[in-house]
Amino acid sequence: MTTRRSPLLALNDPRLAAYLTAADECARGRELERILTDEVQPRVRAVVRTYVHADWPIDAYDVDDIVGQVTLRVLRKLRAATVLEEESVQNIEAYVTTLTKNSVRDVMRRRSPERTRVKSRLRYLFVHDPRLALWNYEGVTLCGLVTWKDRYDYQSNAAPLRDRMSSGDGSADAIEAVLRALDKPVRLADLVSALAPSEEARDAEPAATIPAVQRDTVEARQYLQVLWQEIRELPPKQRAALLLNLREPGSGNAVTLFVAVGIATLEEIAEAVEMSRVQFGAIWDALPLDDLRLAAHLGLRRQQVINLRKSARERLARRMASRSARQ
Repeated sequence: MTTRRSPLLALNDPRLAAYLTAADECARGRELERILTDEVQPRVRAVVRTYVHADWPIDAYDVDDIVGQVTLRVLRKLRAATVLEEESVQNIEAYVTTLTKNSVRDVMRRRSPERTRVKSRLRYLFVHDPRLALWNYEGVTLCGLVTWKDRYDYQSNAAPLRDRMSSGDGSADAIEAVLRALDKPVRLADLVSALAPSEEARDAEPAATIPAVQRDTVEARQYLQVLWQEIRELPPKQRAALLLNLREPGSGNAVTLFVAVGIATLEEIAEAVEMSRVQFGAIWDALPLDDLRLAAHLGLRRQQVINLRKSARERLARRMASRSARQ
């Protein structure tokens, strides 16, 4: 076994050596779980924390989704790395960092495509117009005239910027004129918001999500089947708080996935949320329910619903990672 795995050891991060040379599948599963728990997930959260001062901070619900999605992708990668040289991971930290940043960008694009479009256009203008410049200060992206580059006395009140950009003219000439009138740099985030204000509104409590899957693949069906089994093992109120708020990324009611691929019937889902088939059918078109309506349905406070869903997601993440590590 040592001889067979020696090329893989040379290609992969030394931190994966114990995993690649494990004596049996049981030991390999334990080492994989340790890597995911001790190496991968802390790194994902550390990367996400760097967005606390970003143009659009990531909220707690997004963090849970990103951790789950990156963990699943790393798990698949590491399992493939035990047999395929082309799937090697030379630096686990760099690999996880890249995956996490890509996931963060996906969240931002999904939540506000118009804001993303405006931000991309502004970045292009500030990079390519010789009158303008972008620079960073303590994690904040600043923009201004090129002669101001590296100035840190930026406009902290976004209101004057929004007032001056209210016409919606985002041309380089208009931006230069506004910057000269303000006579100081501004946050790129504030400029984006000034030009795309309608895209700034977000749900205070985003619906729970599950990773996007292709409905017509064997792997997708297996994943959803295991997920459904684990959801059914949740305490009743956690099940309801999760399922009645569940959505696909960038889409609507994710509960339809279980029905569409034959994992569960409407009657079984209704039973899981402790409703009759008729009661469940009456709210079907309204799914996913927002937290206020969900709280009213469960006879709880809104914060209790949020806490129940958070506990459900944490338990599912642990159980799904543990199952995958044993496979």
